[in-house]
Amino acid sequence: MKNIKSIAEYTKSFANENLHSVIIKNHMNIEAWFRKQWIKYPAPFYTSIDLRNSGYKIAPVDTNLFPAGFNNLDSDLDFLYIAAVQHALERISPTLTKVLIISENHTRNKFYLSSIDSLSNIIRKAGYEVKVSSMLNSDGNINELLVNKNNMLTYDGFIPDAILLNNDLSDGIPDILDNITQPILPDKNLGWTKRSKTIHFEYYTDVINNFSRLLEIDSWLLEPLFRNCGEIDFKTKQGEDCLVHHASRLLTLIQEKYKEYDIQEDPYIMIKADSGTYGMGIMKVKSIDELLNLNRKQRTKMLKTKGGNKVDKVILQEGIYSNEKLKPSNHVAEPVIYSFGSNLVGGFYRLHDSKSNSENLNSPGMTFLPIPFKDACINPSDSETIYSDTNKFYIYGVIARLAILAASKELYNIEP
Repeated sequence: MKNIKSIAEYTKSFANENLHSVIIKNHMNIEAWFRKQWIKYPAPFYTSIDLRNSGYKIAPVDTNLFPAGFNNLDSDLDFLYIAAVQHALERISPTLTKVLIISENHTRNKFYLSSIDSLSNIIRKAGYEVKVSSMLNSDGNINELLVNKNNMLTYDGFIPDAILLNNDLSDGIPDILDNITQPILPDKNLGWTKRSKTIHFEYYTDVINNFSRLLEIDSWLLEPLFRNCGEIDFKTKQGEDCLVHHASRLLTLIQEKYKEYDIQEDPYIMIKADSGTYGMGIMKVKSIDELLNLNRKQRTKMLKTKGGNKVDKVILQEGIYSNEKLKPSNHVAEPVIYSFGSNLVGGFYRLHDSKSNSENLNSPGMTFLPIPFKDACINPSDSETIYSDTNKFYIYGVIARLAILAASKELYNIEP
């Protein structure tokens, strides 16, 4: 295989042709398989999935159960979002009419406010009464308008039938949510106080092993390799021996797969905080020497994540090149796919004109371009070229649902 430089080149690779054509040709079996999975493992209320597409490999690198960015979705597809919300809420209770959204506390972030407005409007258009409240007030205390009365959470006299968390609980699960009888979506134990990226990708590996047997393909083509070790402190260097050991092993495993598929690129890994989001606590490493010689700036970057929470555990994840570039700008792009329940509703491309195809695009300076999904997630065509937009978006939808299924298994196995 030649060094991969563009979509035109990488779509000619055997791995790419084989992976994409197998998924398209087996779409009926795939849809039947998913239907069986959702019966046992109902999906979380909503999800967004960050994908990376190398051409020879497509895989999720992050699964967010408290998604923002709804303002970046295609506004022409409201009908699709509304139907998906109705279906997701009706599965919880057909009599549900009132929803309280618990938002993040950084309410001065105009982009986040726009996302909350978009999410609220979708739910209202679906026929539900909606109120929005942050968990904390400006003093950092529980919002005085939120009251736990007789195990029912109320907001300024509003008694919701369901609580929709759009707060990832990075700062802990507040006592006010204890013993609440209304359904909390998603489960409060899926917040970053307790959730682990390592555990999520362990579930994902299990899902992919089953799925790849169904299609008789190499599971590596659909998942990032990963490893994890114990506690780490980048300031004191505690635990770095373990980190170096696992990084060395992971780079070797990636190199072996690159050799198997004749991929002429340099393996790299992403070291990420095992809990947390917002693109914080992330570092790229291409060699063990880089890891052994971290400078002060790099160490400082890895000390804390969102809300100033200390990074004490990390996941080492195979770096996946993003070889999809959008014309005519030629920006590096990665698709982000959204769902309500198990129903995909589209998404957008995250773009960055100052990042390379191996870097984290979820960083300041990123821009967004809605993905024109329409019915592409559910309607692949054997008659089209393997990498037509219709088929490409269907493949994205398959990978995204595999990640949602992994999250569904997380939810299924939460202890009461």
